[in-house]
Amino acid sequence: MRSSAVSLLPLTEKVLFVSDRSLAMDILRQKPNTKRPTIVQVATSLFAARGIDGVSMRDIANAAGVREAAIYRHFASKEELTREIFLSWYGWYSRQLRELVRGPGDTKEKVHGVARLELAAAEEHTEAFTYFCENEARFLRSLPAEVPRARDVFIELITQGQKRREIKAGDAGLLADMLSGALCAVALSSIWRRRRGDLTNQLDLVAETCWAMITA
Repeated sequence: MRSSAVSLLPLTEKVLFVSDRSLAMDILRQKPNTKRPTIVQVATSLFAARGIDGVSMRDIANAAGVREAAIYRHFASKEELTREIFLSWYGWYSRQLRELVRGPGDTKEKVHGVARLELAAAEEHTEAFTYFCENEARFLRSLPAEVPRARDVFIELITQGQKRREIKAGDAGLLADMLSGALCAVALSSIWRRRRGDLTNQLDLVAETCWAMITA
């Protein structure tokens, strides 16, 4: 169901009002006066459109307008390139998620915050969001210890709510998977159906439905 059209990510940063941090990947800020940011953006778009295994380093070089050797000056291999892109996005996302869960507010407010984070990320940076959602299983085992696991943070949210008797009793891991899976499915479905503008406009509906699914 992936789109065959490649839409490059904008070079300018877009601010997401979930926290004071920009949604732009840290990896795009590295060596800004070189071809590295362009290579990363092009690679992300191609991987999202075709899948990692359907893209060669030559494909990336041609789309970025550089020689293939130029990519290898920044990344030792395609595997390193794919992993660095994933880690930059996943690290941003999981830390934002943890900040929301451990911040102020009741459980319902936090669920709304998590929904806002998920939908805004999907709408503002569609290719990168698609890439990291579709490749989580591929890279999850190689995450550095300092990067929070998103599933663990969702479990923390559920456990908080259960202690407050705001979320139904039961397996916290299962409820966490239901919540994160529902949010991811809604975002990806909207992307595939080319209805990206619907995402943040439907935030209240999505958040309230997710809340009803897990509430006591």
